[in-house]
Amino acid sequence: MDLFRIFCQRKIKDYFLLFCTCIFVAIAYEGLSLSADLSQGNLEQVNERLSRLENKVEDLDECYARVKDVQKDVEEIRKVTEYVCPNGHGFETMSEDGKCRICGLNLKEREHFKKFKFARRESISERISTALEEEFKKRILVGASGTGIFQQILNDGEGRHSSAEGSLDLLFIGKPLTYMTFFVDLESIGGNGPDEFIGSLSGLNDDSGSFQDSDGVDRVSVREAWLQTELLKQHVRLVIGKIDLTNYFDSNAVANDETTQFITGAFVNNRTLEVPENGPGIASFYDTRRGLFLGLGLQSADNSGSDIVDGLYGIGEIGMRTHYLFGLDGTYRLWTKINGGRDYNKGLGINVDQHLTAKLVAFARYGINETDGADVKSAWSTGLELRHPFLSRVNDSTAFAFGHTESVDGMEEQVTEAYYKFAFNDHFAITPLFQAVFDPVGLDDSNVVALFGVRTQIEF
Repeated sequence: MDLFRIFCQRKIKDYFLLFCTCIFVAIAYEGLSLSADLSQGNLEQVNERLSRLENKVEDLDECYARVKDVQKDVEEIRKVTEYVCPNGHGFETMSEDGKCRICGLNLKEREHFKKFKFARRESISERISTALEEEFKKRILVGASGTGIFQQILNDGEGRHSSAEGSLDLLFIGKPLTYMTFFVDLESIGGNGPDEFIGSLSGLNDDSGSFQDSDGVDRVSVREAWLQTELLKQHVRLVIGKIDLTNYFDSNAVANDETTQFITGAFVNNRTLEVPENGPGIASFYDTRRGLFLGLGLQSADNSGSDIVDGLYGIGEIGMRTHYLFGLDGTYRLWTKINGGRDYNKGLGINVDQHLTAKLVAFARYGINETDGADVKSAWSTGLELRHPFLSRVNDSTAFAFGHTESVDGMEEQVTEAYYKFAFNDHFAITPLFQAVFDPVGLDDSNVVALFGVRTQIEF
């Protein structure tokens, strides 16, 4: 019995081990099958995701290629505002006194289009930009200025003569290159002003000088036509063509423009300059941009265009812009000239304009000539300008000046002028004015001649 029991126990044990082994083999087989199924499913998902990513990468590559092609060297055209004087000098900001920092003439606001580099990737294509730029390069800016002056002589003893004078200027400005300016001024003038009745040394209307023919037909004259270029980072300017030297030399912030400031010639420029009429010439300028500036000009003695290098008129000027007095703007100029058309007559002069306050500006001039070949021996003038005198009239100005002129014959004459300019906007102004001439050389029986006048000025 014991042997039979032992035999049965061993058999049961063997069967139990065999059963357990079968169970473990079955579990392992099922696990492997499950793992295989899971691995197959994951692989399909991964492949699907990779396929989608590859498609997205291809789309991104295509988009990038398109954006890169559009944005390559892209620029943008924008409307910009500049402030430009009649001589074509442009600035990004308006000066405090509204005058050109180079030549002292009035600045005008001008809008135009300009191409800029654009940092962000949000601009138009290069082809459109280039095409528009070429179109704008072909454009010529056109301006117009009209001046009318009525003057009544109050006590000349000859029936109280009156005179009317008018001038019209058409201005054309083009930029064939970035640092090059082409300028043309076409002018027509009618009327000779009161000087044909009085004949003063001072010149009572510097805008006059009729262009009429003998049959009364008005003529149009090319007053200026020149080409200007800027060199050495715009420190050097060269101007060549038919020029007016008084636009560049003996400039003054207070007394230098007969259409907007004093109309008396003795206050527009120094009478000792005796510059020839506008003609072929060249002018060069160097500005240190630290206050010091230099200028040199040469001009033919006449406008005929023949023998232009014979008897040249030459002038040189050195100037300084400072803030030394009261910490306010001031400009000081020293000039010397030689007139080859008048026995090489030599002259020397100074010119000052200085702010005394933010609104009040003073000016002074003095010049002297050699007697040989000159009409005027010496001349001086001084005066004051008060800008925007009333809070409600911010563009108005009023000024007073007094001057003395002596001829080489020993005759002396004094003149004074006062005006108030009502500026209604940037384009239209009316200026009542008063003038008085003491001991006018053209009237032997008059000690004082008084004049009242009105000037209207339109420009755009």
